[in-house]
Amino acid sequence: MRRKTEARRLSFVQAAGKLFIEHGFGTVTMEAIAAEAGASKVTLYSYFPNKDELFGAFAAEAGKGVIETLETSREEAGLQATLQRLGMAYLNLVTRPEVINLNRLVIGEAGRYPQLSRIFYENGPRQTLISICNVLDNLMQRGLLRQAELRRTGLYFKALCEAGLVERQLWGLDQQPAEETRREAVDAAIEAFLPAYDATQTHRHKG
Repeated sequence: MRRKTEARRLSFVQAAGKLFIEHGFGTVTMEAIAAEAGASKVTLYSYFPNKDELFGAFAAEAGKGVIETLETSREEAGLQATLQRLGMAYLNLVTRPEVINLNRLVIGEAGRYPQLSRIFYENGPRQTLISICNVLDNLMQRGLLRQAELRRTGLYFKALCEAGLVERQLWGLDQQPAEETRREAVDAAIEAFLPAYDATQTHRHKG
């Protein structure tokens, strides 16, 4: 038996992702994925036992590299710089055309294949949220953000960053926003976020 390689595994993931996006999850067969990758069905099954496993790998691959970038935002930088880096890394991920297409796929297939939503969440959005929360927790431990329920804080921050951008892409109204547009969105998100969470009290509510 040939030794498994990462390159061969990735070729199956990419082939599966291409077919899932083009044809939907339900209509794509393991045979079609093997053919798209230029391999035998036996070889495909030696890497992935079923389409669910392939879909999970595809979802994880879509965020590869960005998760690591999110985590490096924890490096000892100031509050504004850290949040700026974190917000840009997040928007760079969720506005990627391939990630938008993946979201559309999950939404479209969720009624027929509810397991896809769980697979997608566990391999994609959940991992992203964990990374965001790790960065925010580091800021809390350093006394730069006030102590608060971490998951909710992470959800608020990412929601502020993507507000008005991701929905328009999902609906096909806009292409991926330019870097300047993404940066402006992050700046606006930070401006809205800090009055509630800045422990250094440089952003006080007026009243």
